[in-house]
Amino acid sequence: MSEIQHQDHPVSYWLKLLGSEEEPAQQQAVEALSSMGQAAVAELIRALKDDDWQVRNQAAVALGAIGAEAKAAVPALIDVLQEQDKYFRSHAAAALGKIGPEARAAVPALIKALKDPEEDVRREAAIALGRIGPDAKAAVAALVELFKDPRRPVRKQAVLAVEQIDPNAAAPHLHFWSRFSHWLG
Repeated sequence: MSEIQHQDHPVSYWLKLLGSEEEPAQQQAVEALSSMGQAAVAELIRALKDDDWQVRNQAAVALGAIGAEAKAAVPALIDVLQEQDKYFRSHAAAALGKIGPEARAAVPALIKALKDPEEDVRREAAIALGRIGPDAKAAVAALVELFKDPRRPVRKQAVLAVEQIDPNAAAPHLHFWSRFSHWLG
């Protein structure tokens, strides 16, 4: 479906499809809403509080797909990092990462998310901090702690994040851990 066809329907039409039981319809709605960019952000922020868990999760995915233009959603996505649903927390962390440096206000919440009991949330928080870049310097110590995480994907993303945030600060840690590259995976 082209961007012009997406514009033939209002945001509310696509928001209803986010809650569809059919994955292709959800994906089409995410694509449509992300192509609308900033015009869809306010409605997607409201959708983060929808009663339907699929709508909430897909709204977070759509905000991430919008990227930096969704920076107004950062406070709402920070709140989502406190939710009970692990998928919702993971999608929120991923969205913050895709918003990138514009999500710098989320750094403290993402640092806290590095200690989440769920692997996916820790991994997505590390990715998000790396994508925020130098503005996430406060996270370096917490990311270095993740080098010891029991899950290889989390360790790997922690290493990559530290390299993206501050390559100079990363060098001493990475030199030591390079001997254990099989462990970092």
